[in-house]
Amino acid sequence: MARQSAQPGSDQRSGQRFTLLLRVAKLVTGQGEFLCVLRDVSDRGIKAKLYHDLTVAEPCLLDLGGGERHRLDLVWQRDGHAGFRFADGPVVVGQLIEEAGPFPKRHLRLALIRPVPVLLIGDGLALPAQLVDLSQHGAAVELDRRLALGRQLRIAAPPLPALHARVRWRRGGLHGLVFQEGFRLDALAELAGQLQLPAGRAALNDENVPKIRPALTTD
Repeated sequence: MARQSAQPGSDQRSGQRFTLLLRVAKLVTGQGEFLCVLRDVSDRGIKAKLYHDLTVAEPCLLDLGGGERHRLDLVWQRDGHAGFRFADGPVVVGQLIEEAGPFPKRHLRLALIRPVPVLLIGDGLALPAQLVDLSQHGAAVELDRRLALGRQLRIAAPPLPALHARVRWRRGGLHGLVFQEGFRLDALAELAGQLQLPAGRAALNDENVPKIRPALTTD
């Protein structure tokens, strides 16, 4: 739901401005992919709640749940919020509010700018893998073998909490996992910063990855 908030004396060049309530979107920048919450939108730009300070030197991409995308220029950033201008000119506000994209609305998935080493633990095995993307309800990992569909696993690697999941799909060495218990939005947003921004990446060194010798398996 949106609330119109045009005010007397406001800059009418921006057109009508609407206040959005908890409209989740994804920002794709040179630093990685990050969740945000859209607060205000006009045909010229948006105001968004951020979970990290971002360095955006070039236009970034706003990705909505239905596949609609807009290029953005960062105008200002302070107190956990940022203002962006649509880089390619005015947009149709109603279409953005309704998320009338080309695809059915889906949970936003964050592709990690660099894969994160993890261990997949289950059935007495500890298999090294690479975490390549993450959402509130699942993840994609890549490893050098194929796992059985439905297989139960635990994902282990700082700074991730212990995650219990099962294999939902696979394409070669790429496997889609669905979590038994998903992330809260704010927890996933903060984790995205830990996994992708320089300060968080510095903590992901060899000393922090669990030292569990992979067991031999014939599957």
